[in-house]
Amino acid sequence: MDWIELAVDVDREAVEAVSELFAEYGYNGGVVVEEAIVPQPDEDYVVDPTAPVQVRTYLRADTEAADTQQRIAEALWHLGRMRQVGELRTARLKEEDWANAWKAHYQTTRIGRSMVIKPSWLDYSPAPGDRVIELDPGMAFGTGLHPTTRLCLEALEDYAVGSSIRRVLDLGTGLGILAIGTARLLPAAHIWALDTDPVAVEVSVANVAANGLANRIAVEQGSLIAGVEPDIHFDLIIANILARVIIELAGAIAGALEPGGVAITSGIIDERGPEVQAALEQAGLTISETRQEGDWLAIIARRPPSPPPPTKGGGVDGRT
Repeated sequence: MDWIELAVDVDREAVEAVSELFAEYGYNGGVVVEEAIVPQPDEDYVVDPTAPVQVRTYLRADTEAADTQQRIAEALWHLGRMRQVGELRTARLKEEDWANAWKAHYQTTRIGRSMVIKPSWLDYSPAPGDRVIELDPGMAFGTGLHPTTRLCLEALEDYAVGSSIRRVLDLGTGLGILAIGTARLLPAAHIWALDTDPVAVEVSVANVAANGLANRIAVEQGSLIAGVEPDIHFDLIIANILARVIIELAGAIAGALEPGGVAITSGIIDERGPEVQAALEQAGLTISETRQEGDWLAIIARRPPSPPPPTKGGGVDGRT
C-alpha cells in the first residue's frame, strides 16, 4: 500500500483549524504540526515565531484518495479566505518510506530546567538532574515540540515540584509526553491518562511502558463528560487540547478537581484566550496566570480551597 503525504504552510492563527481538518480526513486522525526550528551553536534550538507553520497528514493511496484530497483542497481554499493558508502539496510515498517519514523531524529536545524529550531511536547521555522522557510517536504523529507541550512541561515544573500532588489527570494525553513528564516530576503521584483516539492510546501505552512507568500511569480511552461527577477527583489536571474542547469541558474539569487543585490548560491560540479564561471562571475556577509562547497560551487555574469548618460558638466568649 502506497501513501499520500499532504502538507500545507499556514500562519499560526490557522494552525488549529487546519489541524482539525486534517485530523478529520487523515489516516487515524494523525497530524504533524511542525514549526520552523532555528539551530543554535550550543546544539539547542529556538522556534522562529515569524515563519509559517507546516501541517501534514497522510492518506492511504486507495480509490477514495482523490475525492478526499479534493474535499481537503476545497476546505483549505475556504479557510484561505480568512487566514493565510499556502498551497496544498502532495507526495506519494512507499510503505517503507511512509513508516520512517516522520522520524526525520525529531531530535532530542531540552525543555524547561530539567525535562528532556528523547526519541527512542536516538542516543543520549543524561546530564545530572535530567528527567528524560523516552518517546516513540508511532502512528499518532506529532513531534512533541509544539509550544503548547513546552508551556505545559514548564508549568508542571513550577506547580508540581515540591508539592503534595498525588492524583493527576492528563486529559487528551496524545503520545503520553505530559503524563510521563509528570511522573518524572512527582515520583509519588499516580497519573490517569485519557484520550479519545484509540491510536494515541496504543502509542501512549507503549511509551509509558518504555519509560518503566506502567505501574504509575493508567492509560485509557475516554474523556471527562460534562455534568457527570467522576469517581476520583484530582489534585492536578493537565488539558493540552483545543480551545473549543476546553471551553466545552470547563465545568467538567472544575468538577473533577479537588478543592485547591490546579488545572493546566493549553492548546489555546491567543485570540481564543479570553473565551477559555471566561469559561474556566464561569465554572468556578480562579485564574492563577497565563503563559505565552508565540501565539500559543497556557492558562493555569485553581479551584478555590474549601472554607475551614465553623468553630464552636459564634462569639469571642463561646456564646452564640
